[in-house]
Amino acid sequence: MTTTLTAVHDLSIDSELQSLVAPLSADEFEMLQAQIIEQGCLTPLIVWKTEAGEKILLDGHNRHEICTKNGIAFPTRNVKLADRDHAKLWILEHQAGRRNLTDDQRAIVWNEIREQRSKIAQAEKLQKARHIKLNSISVKIADIEQPVPVVLPKTKLDTRTLVAKEAKLPENKLRQAQVLKKHQPALYEQVLAGRITLRETKKLQSKSAGPQLDKTFYNRAGRKREFYNQIGRKLASVFNGVDQRLRELSHIKKRDWCPETEEGLNRLLLNLDQITQQTEKYRASLKKVLKANR
Repeated sequence: MTTTLTAVHDLSIDSELQSLVAPLSADEFEMLQAQIIEQGCLTPLIVWKTEAGEKILLDGHNRHEICTKNGIAFPTRNVKLADRDHAKLWILEHQAGRRNLTDDQRAIVWNEIREQRSKIAQAEKLQKARHIKLNSISVKIADIEQPVPVVLPKTKLDTRTLVAKEAKLPENKLRQAQVLKKHQPALYEQVLAGRITLRETKKLQSKSAGPQLDKTFYNRAGRKREFYNQIGRKLASVFNGVDQRLRELSHIKKRDWCPETEEGLNRLLLNLDQITQQTEKYRASLKKVLKANR
């Protein structure tokens, strides 16, 4: 990378790319501004020069704002990147190394890194598959005894577990960040900005979104046959271990009768009545769902 002194009007600010950068607090911004006014801009701004010749700022948005406002020149360094997706990944990975981020902010950043790496890997995988398919088309049909399968190249995607290990963060934090982005993107941005914590989002969600996060389990597992099989097996096992005893009690003889027997049977009948009521409630509810969606 080469370092050059750049005029303040020479760079483009991409709002989407800038939004990936966790903002400084007011105090941090003031400290940085005072330092730059006194000493000048010592750290180069990182610039991505696209194939079209556009110079897009990737790192140093706060320094750029301060220098522009105060008429201070600043050094830049150019980086070569394949495309916009790689530019996003560069910003995120650079953000992950910032010392002033909390663990919650880092969890948000690393969740974005995981998603961006996956997106790039999938795109490369698709591109290679298309290349293989185009090459297979060039083979004469007459020479093909059987269809040529298109084999997708194996690409090891970054799983949440691997990313958590790389980030030195608990996997649970990354899971919270992932779920939060899906259901409450506004709160997700608040955590990235350092205004609230992941723990605080749980209280806010319970007030504003009700049981929304609980639906994540249904959306993930509820459409799978095993989800329903598990419930069915648990229902079938309700009387496991007591079924034989209940059959014995249903044949109890008068000679075995006593006050304790009568009291015990009355309690069991009360329990069975409660189970029956719950069963009928769910039975009616599920029948209603079936009818409404047929």
